[in-house]
Amino acid sequence: MIIRKMRASFGKLHGELALNEGMNLLCLPNEAGKSTWSAFLVAMLYGIDTSERANAYNQGLPMKERYKPWDNSAMEGAIELSWKGREITIERTTDRRVPMGAFRAYETASGVPVPELTGENCGKVLCGVERSVFERTAFIRQLGLTVTDDAALEKRLGALVTTGEDGAKSYSELAEELKKQKNKLTGRSGRLPELTAQSAAVRRTLDDLYAMQDDAMRITAQKESAQEEVARLEALEARFQRAQKAKKRAGLSDLEQKAAAQEMLCRELKEAADHLPAEEELRNLHRSVQATEDALRTAKMEAAFAPAEVAKPALPQAFAGMTGEEAKKKAMEDCAEYDRLRNVPPRTRWSFILSLAVMLIGLGLCAAGILSSAGSVLLIAGLSTFAAGLIGLIAALLLRGKRAAAVRARLHQADLIPLRYGLSDCKALPKLAEDYAAALAQYEKDCADTAAQKQKLENAVTAAQNELDALVRKGAAFAPQCAAPADLREAIGTALHTRSQLATEERALETMRQQIASMRVILGDEEIDEDAEALELDGTKLAFDLRQARQTLSDRTTALAAKQGAIGATGSAVELEAQAELLTEQMRQAQENSEVVDLAMAALKRADETLRSRFSPQITADAGVLLSRLTGGKYPNVLLEPGMLLSVRSEDGTVMRPAAAMSCGTADQMYLALRLAMCARLLPEDAPLVLDDALVNFDDDRAKAAIELLTELAKERQVILFTCRRFGD
Repeated sequence: MIIRKMRASFGKLHGELALNEGMNLLCLPNEAGKSTWSAFLVAMLYGIDTSERANAYNQGLPMKERYKPWDNSAMEGAIELSWKGREITIERTTDRRVPMGAFRAYETASGVPVPELTGENCGKVLCGVERSVFERTAFIRQLGLTVTDDAALEKRLGALVTTGEDGAKSYSELAEELKKQKNKLTGRSGRLPELTAQSAAVRRTLDDLYAMQDDAMRITAQKESAQEEVARLEALEARFQRAQKAKKRAGLSDLEQKAAAQEMLCRELKEAADHLPAEEELRNLHRSVQATEDALRTAKMEAAFAPAEVAKPALPQAFAGMTGEEAKKKAMEDCAEYDRLRNVPPRTRWSFILSLAVMLIGLGLCAAGILSSAGSVLLIAGLSTFAAGLIGLIAALLLRGKRAAAVRARLHQADLIPLRYGLSDCKALPKLAEDYAAALAQYEKDCADTAAQKQKLENAVTAAQNELDALVRKGAAFAPQCAAPADLREAIGTALHTRSQLATEERALETMRQQIASMRVILGDEEIDEDAEALELDGTKLAFDLRQARQTLSDRTTALAAKQGAIGATGSAVELEAQAELLTEQMRQAQENSEVVDLAMAALKRADETLRSRFSPQITADAGVLLSRLTGGKYPNVLLEPGMLLSVRSEDGTVMRPAAAMSCGTADQMYLALRLAMCARLLPEDAPLVLDDALVNFDDDRAKAAIELLTELAKERQVILFTCRRFGD
């Protein structure tokens, strides 16, 4: 089979990949789809397991989810290939939401169907092996070189040294069948444990049946003993009751005499209570007295703690004796007077200026007189003028001093006005007057409220006292000695006691009458002799013992019935014995069958070891040759152990080392050699070899050797190597 072209809508893939015969070295970068193309090829050949669930093996992502197309298109694909000289195309498409559930194979040129290829057998027909064998041989993935056990692979390897037929079952399949047979016989839910459990259950049932029969005999004896005890105690009780009846007849006459005396006492109490109010009325009166006394005490206490006289607020002396309006008016008048006194007319400087001007004029005339020829006249006029100006200046200075003294006196009088109110000026005087009026009004209101509250408390005391006096007068109607609340309470208590005593004595009289009537009915007219010996018996103990004996008899009767019912439900002892013997025989047969299976498993294991000793050398010899080429002759010998475990001989040739003890690269080379050897032995020559970055752990020299080996193999079969490494020419 030669794969020509692949078209995929699979995961991130949405395109084509063309391939050639022989060696196909596809060097692609990371995330280019190498692993996805490899998985697509296997899916096209063998299909997708849609029943796969998330697990640790698939890292929580089933294949149908892992390769769901990224563009949300349907998962599908096609492969064009050459097979047996025919050009064929296989297609898988999504069918009814089943990924790649529809399969079609046809001649590429003509479209004629290829009936021998189906969705189920396509991979096995084209590649010649089952999917599990293909994945463990020709499909080599990065980090997936290790080969694991598989029944199909076992059958293929076994066929190398037997008839070569595929129909024979593998060792694993036969061993699994024998293991199932063994498990059916000796497993937790197998035949032998089941028979053992059934036999033990039957034996326990027999033991229980015999034990129940013994218990039934013991309980029967106990029941008969209890019946005798009940009969004895019942006879004693009947005798005791007759003796008690005789004693009660003697006490009946005493009870009748006591009833007559009780009847007389009741008549006397009734006569005393006839003038008293009813009991309910007395209790209401008593409650009223208590409530009124409580109210009087509360009123007196509240009156005692009435508010004291309201303290008069501190007021300015200037407002003493004034009303609020008078204080406001007085404050306005004083403010006006203050403003008038402080309002001083501005001083004028014209007298000084005029006097100075006159003096200057006089000086000017004197100067002119001195300088002129007629200077005597001007000089005299100037001196006269200067003297007049000087006199005027002196007069102005004297007048100014007198006026300043008057202004100071006026300002002093103005300053005295706010001082009378304790202020520095009159700006706050109106507010002071307002505050005085408000404080005075509040004081007068508080005084009125206090007086009203006192009057209210006094009225409450008077009302409570009047109500209490009215109740005392009401009590005097049936108790004339009542003169005070204490007397009333005592009278009410006495009356209630009389009423209560009357009711009590009447109930006692009624009880006596009922007892007399009952005793007459019980005793009848029969005369019974006294039995002093029977009267000495303890009736309470006798009744208790009788109840206990009857309870014991009832318990024994119930237990016996239950035990007999259980014996009947358990079955026949003869039948159970027969069933136990049958189960013992079946257990013996099952044990013999288990021993036969053990012998068969031992024989199968020996046959498998013999078979492995025959095919293992063939595979290991081929793998050794291939590993020697891959490692440059360093490791020519390979050992294949059970479980597909590989080992190589150490460099000194003395010790075999398992693959797990080698480096990652060497271990990969060992399993690559094993896979290639199995491909050569198990797969048809035209089955393709697919490698997905399988050389990632190889160094350059060994990678080169691997490429050379794969190139040689490509002469016989198509090799598809996906890698991210470049290996040169």
